[in-house]
Amino acid sequence: MQANILKYQLLDKLISIQDIDLLEKVNELIGNVDLDKPIFEITPAQRNMLMQSEEDILNGNLITDEELNEEEDKWLKRLAIQ
Repeated sequence: MQANILKYQLLDKLISIQDIDLLEKVNELIGNVDLDKPIFEITPAQRNMLMQSEEDILNGNLITDEELNEEEDKWLKRLAIQ
């Protein structure tokens, strides 16, 4: 099961719980989670790539999904020929 789906299912259940004792136990169980810890970390190279992508977007250096698919097809055909 994907993490996001499980999180939403848990949230739905938590919202419906009226039993204070149960809610306190759940809070104790997950109380040690560090909310300030980043969800994920990226490498400097990944950060650089994201910054370059942001710059491309701001400068209008974009192509459509159709154009991308066409470029990908050309690239794959060149690989198949080699």
